[in-house]
Amino acid sequence: MKVYNDYASKNIDKPAFIEVLRLVQSFVWRRFILGLPTSVLNKIFMTLYDKIDPENYLPSIQKILTSKSGTQKFPQDQEVLDSLKSKDIYSFQPKNKFYFFEKLENYNNNEIVVINGNNDITIEHIFPQKPDSSWRNDLKLSDLAFLEENLHTMANLTLSGNNGPLSNKSFPEKKEMNKDNGEQGYIYSRLWLNRYLKEIERWDREAWEERYKILSDRFLEIWSRPQIKTEDENPNVETNIFDADDPTSKKLEYAIFMGERLEINNVTSLYVEVFRMLFTLQPETFFNHSELRGKINICKEPDRLIAPEPISDTYFIEKNIGSNVYKFDRIEQALTIFNLEDELIIKYADN
Repeated sequence: MKVYNDYASKNIDKPAFIEVLRLVQSFVWRRFILGLPTSVLNKIFMTLYDKIDPENYLPSIQKILTSKSGTQKFPQDQEVLDSLKSKDIYSFQPKNKFYFFEKLENYNNNEIVVINGNNDITIEHIFPQKPDSSWRNDLKLSDLAFLEENLHTMANLTLSGNNGPLSNKSFPEKKEMNKDNGEQGYIYSRLWLNRYLKEIERWDREAWEERYKILSDRFLEIWSRPQIKTEDENPNVETNIFDADDPTSKKLEYAIFMGERLEINNVTSLYVEVFRMLFTLQPETFFNHSELRGKINICKEPDRLIAPEPISDTYFIEKNIGSNVYKFDRIEQALTIFNLEDELIIKYADN
């Protein structure tokens, strides 16, 4: 709404306003495809406007969003493609499914096809959910198994105004059908999503792969990610702990946890300080949550520990628990339990 207010107040022009909306759509939709948590979005958008550079409006938003890491990240192209290839699109909630196919169909198309609420057009499986015997006779077993495994994926789904007549028919029938001059087949379709289906003679793994490539290229054009170069070439930049490199033999320059900068230079100190802050925040979780209780050694008697470190007036934690990797693992488990995955940023020392 604040960006819209800037547009209404003529602080930004209409093209810039539209590009901001497209950027946010891409950011949210790519995250949805990867299954990233939506709980962090409030936190991201709550402070986003305050970080905008009025003199560099759109690029500053692009830079802010593409610099996010961990569960807040703006997914890269390859991450999206890896997820999209096997994603069960058919099981999306209807509003998401219709949005997805409407955008794919109508991209750069002045003749808009409305899908949501249009009873004449439905989502159809090219290789059907209940294929008739002709499919088994026409396909190799390996192709048949592949199509069955990828039944609900993007590449096997299309739009049709003739889902009923096409049903579980063979691909040649689906392509050529003209029952009672009804022009039900793909060759008669005016939809972009059926354009490739007009050109092929059979639907097998090879055709599936080619259509996936066509659709995925279109996906990356619609929901694009800005290509922002990082100004700092130093690999030791601030990083969410979940995205950090292997900590073996590494020193820290500092850490930031829940907005507080921690002046610590080793992983053991980080381990103790994070658990001290978590214990102060919610001590009961350490005793009520079975995973924490079983893996984080906390007690009132320091003599029971090899290397005790106080985390409160009465409780101590064992800090001699093994490698830096092991400590990172325990910290990440605790952050997940506390729903604080985005709250710990570390910076390795340059040396």
